[in-house]
Amino acid sequence: MNKKNQKRLTDKGFTLAELMVAMAISLVVMGAIFLTFKSQQDSYIIQDQISAMQQNLRAAMYMLTRDIQMAGYYTNFDADQFTMDWDDLDGDTEPIRPLIFGQNNVPGGSGVKNGTDEIVIVKASSISNFGALGLNDSAAGNTITLIDLDVGDGANEIDLNDDDKRFGVMVKQNLSRAEFFEITQGSGGPPFSTTAGSSFTETYEPGDLIYKVDVIIYRIDENATNPGLRRRNLGSDNGYWVVAENIDNLQFRYLLNDGTWTNNLAGQVPNVRAVEVSLLARTANTNRGYTDPNSYNIGDNPDPTPNDAYRRKLLCSIVKTRNIGL
Repeated sequence: MNKKNQKRLTDKGFTLAELMVAMAISLVVMGAIFLTFKSQQDSYIIQDQISAMQQNLRAAMYMLTRDIQMAGYYTNFDADQFTMDWDDLDGDTEPIRPLIFGQNNVPGGSGVKNGTDEIVIVKASSISNFGALGLNDSAAGNTITLIDLDVGDGANEIDLNDDDKRFGVMVKQNLSRAEFFEITQGSGGPPFSTTAGSSFTETYEPGDLIYKVDVIIYRIDENATNPGLRRRNLGSDNGYWVVAENIDNLQFRYLLNDGTWTNNLAGQVPNVRAVEVSLLARTANTNRGYTDPNSYNIGDNPDPTPNDAYRRKLLCSIVKTRNIGL
């Protein structure tokens, strides 16, 4: 064989068929690698969303449990009914409501997700917002005068106007009577003078107690893309703020002092001994290729099979009202 023929043999390359086979094998390998990566990424995203959903549930249940357990704290002495304007709820003036008040299956269109429940909790504020009336303090008729209030650094800490507190409660020092009041007009001081929404039945003197009152509302926001559990304290009027995102449903049942359970407290003035809280959360985003097959029968508002691509988790808890009916 001469050198010319030898050179032709050694310079021989890949054929077109060989190149196509190699490219096909490479594409199969790259596709397998991509599918593996995509599957792991989807699994990570799903687990991350499920973890966030569980954290939202725990945070929401913690807040609800804490406030429900405190319902009636130093407001559980009111013997009679007093007229007070709870206009944030329905815009009318009516007798004071129970220390826990529930609205069942709230209709949509009012900022609340249709069919979910709403709860109102009344308790004395626990953040240095109380004290005993001093020598020159009094509360009678519809006027509260604070000069020597025995708390903290003096009357400034209890000034109902400076702290933007809207509601309060006067308590006889022997705990024989307490009366709720709404602050309708106030002036700075000293003396600090506040006009209550209605006249007191009792006359409150030095040694009697005054507390600022929290009126706390929980509801599900009417937002189809991101429904969230919201909380508002009417006592400080700080507006609604989000406790937990992506909460799909909120339902309550109430154990009454006669041992019966009810879903609806409207029109009643019962003593609630415990509250069953049911929270349904969902992931922030849909899961491709997944359909939720479950039916969530909670409270008296069963949610039919959603048949969508969100993953959900239901959390239920029974919370005892430790300060009511003692």
